[in-house]
Parts: sequence; structure tokens; C-alpha cells
Amino acid sequence: MTAVSNAGPLIHLAKIGRINLLKEIFNGIIIPESVKVEVIDKGKEKGKSDAFLIGNIDWIKVVDDPSDVDQLAEKVGIHRGEACAILLAKSLNVPVLLDDSDARKFALGLGLEVVGSIGIIIRAVKLGLISKEDGLKDLERLANVMWLSVDVYEKARKVIESL
Repeated sequence: MTAVSNAGPLIHLAKIGRINLLKEIFNGIIIPESVKVEVIDKGKEKGKSDAFLIGNIDWIKVVDDPSDVDQLAEKVGIHRGEACAILLAKSLNVPVLLDDSDARKFALGLGLEVVGSIGIIIRAVKLGLISKEDGLKDLERLANVMWLSVDVYEKARKVIESL
């Protein structure tokens, strides 16, 4: 099964050295052009190592942005890349990878399966792709590269420990 990703999960997982989990869990990732520009093009301009890594992955496919996305993004109050990823996932009937809470709420309201960076780590532990110990270490690494509330962190830690 393929998934559509927004920028956050790609960047966060690349920064902690776990971008490969996306391939192992979903077989391939689709990103809209606006996400490519945000993650790869602008990241390379800033010299971000994760942008070069992501830009060289052959199982990440770039597709055109859906039309009329700007109106939707403005109306709903989410970024363009998030709106593109959500619309693309809806049209393809595949999961969408998002970390932003407002975008996640909107996607869930559309009936989409939503997975974030933490969810990828949890799935990897469940599937036996990584150990519980590595999952807990990865959760700690994520907390160093993205904002996590104490509640979200603790909930995720308990889920990983219970697997």
C-alpha cells in the first residue's frame, strides 16, 4: 500500500535516520509538488542534509498538486502542502502522513487514515521492524527534532512499552 506524505514526517524521520521505515511500511510514498519544493528544493538551498537524502530516494514519487488547493488551504486554515497531501490521499484512497494537529483533524474529518511520525515508529515496533528499545530511542530522537507535548510523548511511550 502506498501513502501520501506531507513535509513533516519526511523531514522528521530523515533527521532521526528512520526514513527507510516508510518504504518498509508503505512500499512507496507519493508527495505533491508543493511538498517536494518545501522539503527538497528549499531544504537544499539551505544546505539541509535531510533534503539531499530525501531528494535521492527513488521510492518517493512526486506528482502535480491538486487544483483549487489554495482556496481549501485558506478556508480550512492549513498550509498548502498539507492541503495538497490530504486532497491527493483522498483522491487515491490511501493513508496520509501528517504531523500538524489541525491538518490531522481535517483529514480525519474526511475519513482518511492519518499517520504521523510517532505513528510510523509505533507501527514499526508492532510489525517487528524495530525493537521496543529502538522505538523508545526513536521517540526520544523525534522529541529532539519536532515539537511534542508531554501528553503525546507519554502516551506514545506507553504504547511502545505495551507492545
